[in-house]
Amino acid sequence: MNKKWLVLWSRTVGMPIGITDDDKPQFLPITQRDVRLALAMRTFWIGLHIATCLAIILNAWRHW
Repeated sequence: MNKKWLVLWSRTVGMPIGITDDDKPQFLPITQRDVRLALAMRTFWIGLHIATCLAIILNAWRHW
């Protein structure tokens, strides 16, 4: 289940990931370790955007 979730999330944010370095997708010239690191950084960035948006919405709601 965890591996399936990782593959689904990575493809959702545009970081296709395979099972091993030799597995598809083969068009990426980087290793699985680098893909996982980039995926973690992109996930953090998306979470930061969501948190910022929520803060803006809650502040506007508080001062309504």
